[in-house]
Amino acid sequence: MKPTQSELKEYKEKASEWAKERLADSKTVILDVETTGLLSKDPDTEIVQLSIINMQGRPLFSMLVKPSKPMGEEVVNIHKITNEQVQHQPIFPQIAKFISFVLADKHLIAYNADFDVKLLWHLFKKYEQELPKIAGSSCCMDKYSEWVGEWNTKRDGFKWNKLPQLSGMPSHDAFSDCVSTLKVMELMAGNPNKQDLTADDISLDF
Repeated sequence: MKPTQSELKEYKEKASEWAKERLADSKTVILDVETTGLLSKDPDTEIVQLSIINMQGRPLFSMLVKPSKPMGEEVVNIHKITNEQVQHQPIFPQIAKFISFVLADKHLIAYNADFDVKLLWHLFKKYEQELPKIAGSSCCMDKYSEWVGEWNTKRDGFKWNKLPQLSGMPSHDAFSDCVSTLKVMELMAGNPNKQDLTADDISLDF
């Protein structure tokens, strides 16, 4: 059932408070990945780029990763990361412990966490690496969708909004998409960067 105007206002206010709380927390980080495909369609999907930033937009980790098998042309055309670029990069097991170190005791945010965090955790298990001991996690897409307040009657829930391209850098780059996520949170918190949302949205995948 579609929320009333009063309920929509309450959702927006709570989403704004969430953004303010997370932005003020030095233990909060934002993560984004680019991948070889979709885990829901291919169980061998792997990460080819991973970035983690803090609430000041500074990178804590940003690296290309060599997947276990070559990428197809379709995904290369989306994120523009070529097989040649990742050929001599480390494989996931070689960086897993460092990722765990960066994420330790942090509150992890991703835009569409069901995609990014789920795949990251899947790879830790696949390569028999100990999972990062995080303090918690949140999905910025869910909160932003509540803040925007558009209702999807078919799924009886808020419409999922794509990530607005606010970083000023090319989309489908893990670091750029982390920065865009941070700027969306600042917008929700009432600290807009005076850059209007545009139709140049970032796809939720890859």
